[in-house]
Amino acid sequence: MRHREPLSLNALLLVPALALAALACVAVSARQLAFAAAATVTLVLLPVVFRLWTRTWYRGLVLRGLGVFLIGMNAPLLVAGALAYAQVGCGEGGCPRFFFLGALVSPIVGTLCSVAYWLIGRPPV
Repeated sequence: MRHREPLSLNALLLVPALALAALACVAVSARQLAFAAAATVTLVLLPVVFRLWTRTWYRGLVLRGLGVFLIGMNAPLLVAGALAYAQVGCGEGGCPRFFFLGALVSPIVGTLCSVAYWLIGRPPV
């Protein structure tokens, strides 16, 4: 008989983090930038406060989190570029809405990547 491991608090916090990121993305697509900014700030504060109370921060965690932010931030820009390139008739600046949406969503995705790293990240061995 196998014993199931209890859910960790990190896994439980990833669900609201994903929900906040989705909410921020929906707010961006609805042009509610103040609401998107509030959801993104909450997305950052929730796990940072949790981690400060429950764990110790080790050297390099913040710097690695910022690196993950920069890497994650580029993903929506690449997807937006690929979507604009794949659209028929979008050549030479014909589809700025894809790039605009990718630019607005990129900080949210970068923040989500950084938050996930801070929640799951382990100290280097």
